[in-house]
Amino acid sequence: MASPLKLKRQATTNSKKISAEVAPDLPIAAVLVDTPVSHLEGIYDYLVPIHLSDLAIVGSKVLVEFGKSKTEALIIDRKSESEQKQGIKQVLDVISPPGLINQDVIKHIEMVRDRFGGGIWSILKSAVPARVVKEEKLLEQLIKAAAISPYESESLREIIGNSDYAQLLSNKRIRWGSNFPSATDADYFLIELVKIRSQVNQVLLLLPDESDISRFMPSLAEHFGDLVIELGSHLSKGVRYRNYLMANLQSPKVIIATRSGAFTALSQDATVIVVSDLDQSHYELHAPGWNTRDVTLLRDSKTSIIFISPSHSLEIARLIEVGWLDKKVYKVKTNQKYITGESGNSYILAIKNGINKGNVLVSVAEKGYANLFLCATCRNTASCECGGKLQIDSVKKIPMCYLCEKLYKEWKCSYCSGNRPFVIVKGIDRTAEEIGRAISSASILVSSGGKKIQSLPTGNHLVLATAGSEPAGLYSAVVMLDGERIFNRPSLRAEELAKFHWFSLLARASFDAQVFFSLANQHPVVQALIRADSSTAATYELETRKLSKLPPYYRVAVVIGDTADISKFAENLRNTKNYEITGPVSVDSYQSKLLIRVGLPEAQLLVDLLDDITKVQGVKGRKIFKVRFDPFDL
Repeated sequence: MASPLKLKRQATTNSKKISAEVAPDLPIAAVLVDTPVSHLEGIYDYLVPIHLSDLAIVGSKVLVEFGKSKTEALIIDRKSESEQKQGIKQVLDVISPPGLINQDVIKHIEMVRDRFGGGIWSILKSAVPARVVKEEKLLEQLIKAAAISPYESESLREIIGNSDYAQLLSNKRIRWGSNFPSATDADYFLIELVKIRSQVNQVLLLLPDESDISRFMPSLAEHFGDLVIELGSHLSKGVRYRNYLMANLQSPKVIIATRSGAFTALSQDATVIVVSDLDQSHYELHAPGWNTRDVTLLRDSKTSIIFISPSHSLEIARLIEVGWLDKKVYKVKTNQKYITGESGNSYILAIKNGINKGNVLVSVAEKGYANLFLCATCRNTASCECGGKLQIDSVKKIPMCYLCEKLYKEWKCSYCSGNRPFVIVKGIDRTAEEIGRAISSASILVSSGGKKIQSLPTGNHLVLATAGSEPAGLYSAVVMLDGERIFNRPSLRAEELAKFHWFSLLARASFDAQVFFSLANQHPVVQALIRADSSTAATYELETRKLSKLPPYYRVAVVIGDTADISKFAENLRNTKNYEITGPVSVDSYQSKLLIRVGLPEAQLLVDLLDDITKVQGVKGRKIFKVRFDPFDL
């Protein structure tokens, strides 16, 4: 565990004399000061003026003089005496409602800091939105949340069974790793889950991004009315702060939020539901780079936790494997027909059969038209004089460099002068063109990038979509193309993400849909899809990760700094023989990157080491390393 915050003595200066009478009872406030540099972070003692005593309680934000400037601070304790006997400054003002941040939240944030390193204030600023004074006037109007009307969901009971349904309605703590059942509207399933669990206790629903909130909020608001509140950075500054106050002080039945809501104060025995923890939006971009999954796992031991996803991250799969999470696989009997991409099987027949019954979804890996092509004569890659690869625009059909955007209207191969392109990486527009020639009567819609289709028009349509752009709804046929490409991308999480995407697509297949997989039947993920159980394909991946000393069995720190400093640091680390070192790898002309892997039992030692090094660099006025633990990808 990282070193606890310690009292730091203030230097005696010619500061102002005490300007107000000090509170007679517990006159000392121990505060965590928001300092610009991490090596100064610590607990400092300040005197509490008598006129602020009732407001300056634990969890209140205050304004203090620190050095030669005024800054925010958080009161974490009130006490009768200080170790410092003179030169103690006074709290200048209270700049939040009394006790805005309760002690459980403070403890939670400190645990997250201990896991990811860095400073508490960097996390605190993610957890607590900026103050808007006028919104605090609403505090007088807040009332305790009323009880909700009893609710039963026979459809949910039928899917998850009587035993799990009874657990949802009990006060027993639950820790589930659950999947979305196929041939079932995933949004409906999740909403029913929230409705039932909220009968017992408060529910915090953590979603990947604001589009998910926009999709779920109307249905939840219709059922819960004022007892549901949304949180997230997508809200205006005033509304975000107002909703934060209401969530912390009113204790609504349901809170729906993106990742910043992961720190929200909850009632005892509350339930946190994390949706699709593998989604990159659950990872904080700013240092120290925490993620929603780990923040949730660090909550109070009385909190119930449900991770629900089409396919879990390997981190959650490991917790299921070791028994910390209960595996919940819900299967719905269907008449779905599965076709695999071998022995000349074509997906066109599946599309033709599906379009007669309803909408058809075709998943394509790449946007654009022809994202990579070769010379048809010599098979040399088509490149620009600047070194960038050439792509073919879908409208003009003219090769263009993806880097400098130079057009090649009269393109010729630089090696053999051939002028016929051979496309090896097709984009969504090229695929739509080919399908349109094969099925000329179909209404074809393309949903990709900035041109996403949110909802389908009436009628039967053939929808081509890239990952994350699929319109909501169930489809009479689902075609999953480009399997070899998406499962073999040069990324640590390539197979995880590909599996997550394909299980998400399978959840959109209707009761009697035809489903086409562009991989062979013996592929482990295809077998997992046919069994509707994503965890069956995770065992091999977990074993491979363990042997390779990779997450989730090892934690990884990415350290970036000046090349000379990083090289010296890497040499010193190698001498200790406690860590697996990769690099240094050049980031640019001046900086290099180091990857440090450490087993889970020794991970806290590395967190503390890197914290200490950055603090020493700060004290000595050196350039401070950029450190990030457990990034989304490597």
